[in-house]
Amino acid sequence: MTKKLYSFKDHPEHKAQLSAWRDKWILNAMSTKHMDDEEKKGCIEAVKSMYRSANLVPPPDHRIIFVPSPFVLRFASGFASWIWYTRKIPAATRGATLGATYVATRGATEDATEDATRGATYAATYAATLGATEDATDAATLGATYAATRGATDDATRGATDAATDAATKSKKNWFNLDLSLMVKLSKHLGVGKFGLECSIKCYWKMYQGGNHWSAWSAFLTFFRYVAKLDLDYSKFDAFEYLSEHSGPRIMHEKFCMISDRPELLLVDAQNRPHCDNGPFCRWRDGTGLFSIHGVRVPEFVVTNPENITVKDIAEEKNAEVRRIMIQRYRGGVIAYMNDSCANMVKKDKWGTLWVKERKGDFPLVVVEVVNSTPEPDGSFKHYWIRVSSQAYSGDTLKYPQAAIASTWRRKDGSLAFEDWHEYQPTKES
Repeated sequence: MTKKLYSFKDHPEHKAQLSAWRDKWILNAMSTKHMDDEEKKGCIEAVKSMYRSANLVPPPDHRIIFVPSPFVLRFASGFASWIWYTRKIPAATRGATLGATYVATRGATEDATEDATRGATYAATYAATLGATEDATDAATLGATYAATRGATDDATRGATDAATDAATKSKKNWFNLDLSLMVKLSKHLGVGKFGLECSIKCYWKMYQGGNHWSAWSAFLTFFRYVAKLDLDYSKFDAFEYLSEHSGPRIMHEKFCMISDRPELLLVDAQNRPHCDNGPFCRWRDGTGLFSIHGVRVPEFVVTNPENITVKDIAEEKNAEVRRIMIQRYRGGVIAYMNDSCANMVKKDKWGTLWVKERKGDFPLVVVEVVNSTPEPDGSFKHYWIRVSSQAYSGDTLKYPQAAIASTWRRKDGSLAFEDWHEYQPTKES
């Protein structure tokens, strides 16, 4: 006999509770509550329960480590993972084995290694590690990383405190507010080198679980557990559920577990997209944070110091959405960027002046400069610059101001208002 599948059609009373359940878990995902001691005690027990449910021996309590941010979570867990890995190699051959491996895989120079690390980290950890704003924050993050690494490896190594203090005095020169060379230096003093960094950059996801960031999954399962009340054994889900409500992301390793705190700040725009136009949209209590403009992740300086955006920065940015925001925030606006980047003035007539900036790997940037028909009190006329689509009316938009302006007129459904741009013939200007 085939068992009947659950359907909302048979349970409209359950469907009616979906909105409230959704809102409950959205609030959980957006929580900025600092983990308290009671939650940490509960998390330790939940972590041990998860290991047992997977038929694994849980790590001892002192190797269940709480860290202030995902930044510390990623690097400290990577360093600790590498230390535990090296312990599996017999002591008699450890030096030769690691030495040969290092020689065979190390970059040609220190600079090459650090450049490769920086590039890989930018690509792989951009979403989780942007941020700190002061040297003191650098020092705190490094200190927390070092402490967490030691805690997870039973004090496997010493001597990094001075390195962290010294590294924290270095200036920041790249897109990360926290200079990645600090992590490179710390990894060397911890004895994990390039491989420890690669564990942090490339392998963390194998051990990663999202905590309250994975609220969508928990919302789905708990709805059918508590509302629909399906006849299933959810007992092994208890620990995962607890952690998703009482902690941030975590790393679960054979020998240790690290758990990140929730952020202290989390901002979104009206469409629930990550957004803050003057600081991090998400910031943790150690100062690390993430930057986004209406859902588009951007480098920190684009948000906090837009006056430092250069034409070269924009030209070298490969992501079209990030490039668009950089142009919008360029000092003096779009028209200043057009002038500074030597855009071409294609044509000037009674309709306006058409400017076009060609962009490698992207559609051209098209702007029409128009003049207000009504004079100001002093007799001058205001100039306005209108961004237009380079795709409307095919190539005519790139040739004629009239076609470019006509392309900005749209019907309510978003379609072009004129089948032929020559039809654009206003009889009155205001």
